[in-house]
Amino acid sequence: MMYRFSICSVFLVSILLSACGSVNETEIATTPTLSVSATPDPCSSESLPSETAKVNRLMREFDDYSSLASNTPQSQLVVLVPELQRILRDAEDQKVPVCLVELKKLQLAHMKTVVQTLIAFMNSTDATTVNKGIAQSRELHARYDVELARLLGITLPAPAPTATPDPNSIPATTSTPSTLVTNPGASNASIRSAPDLNAPEIGVLEVNASTVALGKSADEKWILVDVPNQPGVKGWVDPTFLVLSFPIAQLPVVAP
Repeated sequence: MMYRFSICSVFLVSILLSACGSVNETEIATTPTLSVSATPDPCSSESLPSETAKVNRLMREFDDYSSLASNTPQSQLVVLVPELQRILRDAEDQKVPVCLVELKKLQLAHMKTVVQTLIAFMNSTDATTVNKGIAQSRELHARYDVELARLLGITLPAPAPTATPDPNSIPATTSTPSTLVTNPGASNASIRSAPDLNAPEIGVLEVNASTVALGKSADEKWILVDVPNQPGVKGWVDPTFLVLSFPIAQLPVVAP
């Protein structure tokens, strides 16, 4: 019986060793081979368009709110400024590759200038300071556009020259050539039939265009101007985001 037990023991050990060997071989055969893939270069010609789109998405959202603010009464800007500040924070937190550092720098400078200018306007800061902020924000946005075009390898169209007005089409007014209102913004400014945001729009002051200021409302929140391309027609424009070549205080008050 001892002999039979020894044979069985040897046979059992052989089976166990054989089984263990089979498992190890299977594991080795099925172990996947890990391959190391190179990280795509975010500044390559293939990746750059998608990377710039991430930055420009926030810029476009900011521009939308800025355009809305340009047609919003001063008393209601308190609702829009927090949204602009939110987008600014998102832009500050956004990580960009080294090739987009300059683009982000110009973006943040533009956003900060717009927010600061709006806050100054809400606090009734003098018009000279506000107009300076508007001009500076416009310049920064233009530099941002140039840098974006450079990165994408596109050519920006040259700004359309402002047409020289026909002296015969401008009615005689008491205004001097220095009382000009210019729209430096990214969108056209509405000219309305009355100094009221709900009044019908009767014309626009296009981007980079200027017109003559004729007077102001009693609260100095609206300016009476000649409607471009409509001889003899006058309308009211909100000067919040316009550049004035004169102190608004020098304009006479005109009844609607």
